[in-house]
Amino acid sequence: METIGMVGVGAMGSALIERLRLAHIEPVIYDVSPEAIDAARALGAEPVASPADVARASTIVDVVVRSDDDVLDCMMGERGVLEGALPDSLVLLHGTILPQTTRRVAEAAEKRDIRVIDACMLGVPDTVRRGEMTFLVGGPDDLVARARPHLLTMGKAVRHMGPLGAGNVAKLVHNLKSGAETLLLYEIARLAEAEGLPYPEALEMLHDTAGGSAITRWRSTFDPSGLDPRPRIGHNVMSKDVPLAAELAALSGVDLPIIRELGASALRLVAEHEGSARL
Repeated sequence: METIGMVGVGAMGSALIERLRLAHIEPVIYDVSPEAIDAARALGAEPVASPADVARASTIVDVVVRSDDDVLDCMMGERGVLEGALPDSLVLLHGTILPQTTRRVAEAAEKRDIRVIDACMLGVPDTVRRGEMTFLVGGPDDLVARARPHLLTMGKAVRHMGPLGAGNVAKLVHNLKSGAETLLLYEIARLAEAEGLPYPEALEMLHDTAGGSAITRWRSTFDPSGLDPRPRIGHNVMSKDVPLAAELAALSGVDLPIIRELGASALRLVAEHEGSARL
């Protein structure tokens, strides 16, 4: 039977502890914040003095820290997880970090006969508490199979995205899409305002006429076979309308770099398609 430890019990970690407690699992935990430790103790977790002590008491360690530097420090630093972990322990890196960081940690861990995979989280603390978390996982089949029952005590789904680091990539492209949409809407709002259209009216119009996100119909826009990542383009939107909107942005006198680059990117894509058609 696996024993569970957790390094990092802030907002996301404490929500994961609540899910574990529903399964009658009392993890051993560590955090740099005394306040976070006190809150985790109140949830039934057992605090210890360092990440090494967490690993010493566990066969599976959830690492729920924020940044690449935090991961490297708690895993490979003084009194880190690798210092205390027993052979064949499994470490799950849950943070949104670079795949290169995951592979660096896994390489160091392998020298000690310790296993590492990435298991990135889609959601916020309330999502976790409702049991609706999805994990995007990268790593060998056998390690993902080992981690799956534990992950499903904390979430509703485990998507095995591919080899080590694939979960990191999946999480970053997921958040890139969300962030890019917000940044583009910000520039759209500024362009609308500059041209005399109140931005709430512009955004409400987009909301009412959008017809769903482009990702919902990606199979008709992109090649689902995986042979060519370039989108299919219509007669007007890429060749005329997106560049025309970029021209309007330039004329507005407002600095809108995303819209400017989108116009240039649309023209490059049209040129690529035309070049391919001539071959």
